[in-house]
Amino acid sequence: MEFFDRASRFVQDVGENVVNSARSVGSSVLNAGSEQRDLAGLKVQLDAVNKKLDAYYSQIGRKYVDYMEACATEESFSVEEILEQMKPDLAKKAEIEAQIVAKEKEIRDMEVERERQRAQERFDREKKRLEDALRLDVITVEEYEEKLAKAQKRLDHFRELRKLELQYSMQIITKAEYEKKVEELLG
Repeated sequence: MEFFDRASRFVQDVGENVVNSARSVGSSVLNAGSEQRDLAGLKVQLDAVNKKLDAYYSQIGRKYVDYMEACATEESFSVEEILEQMKPDLAKKAEIEAQIVAKEKEIRDMEVERERQRAQERFDREKKRLEDALRLDVITVEEYEEKLAKAQKRLDHFRELRKLELQYSMQIITKAEYEKKVEELLG
């Protein structure tokens, strides 16, 4: 009977973990969508400013062509008036570009945090699974400690492992180099 009670508690704990994970994912998706909308809005603003600046550049080009055609006359070539008109738009462009960089960094940081949370959740599930196996005498204390230490190492080196995965996916390092570095970290 005790075995069935333990098994029942285990199934109940797994169900609660699934519900909590689903809530966490839903919240993360909403935040990510909002950040992506903000980033898209900034990019639309940047495109609008760039189109306005292109019109100014076109005016400068026309003035230059007119100047070259009328070079024999004494009229001088000046675009200072246009440049003055462009200054606010150039400043706005720089401001929007800085906002885009900041928003992209914020989105990357949020993604890293979500990945770290998922790594923590994986560790917590593994720990719970190992604890249950230990309680049911499926593994020994030594096996429990060894497997838990391995899972803890993976969590402790989350950032380094993530960087290695990115390097491998970007083909900066080979699969053999990736595996060697992972083994060095976790070995």
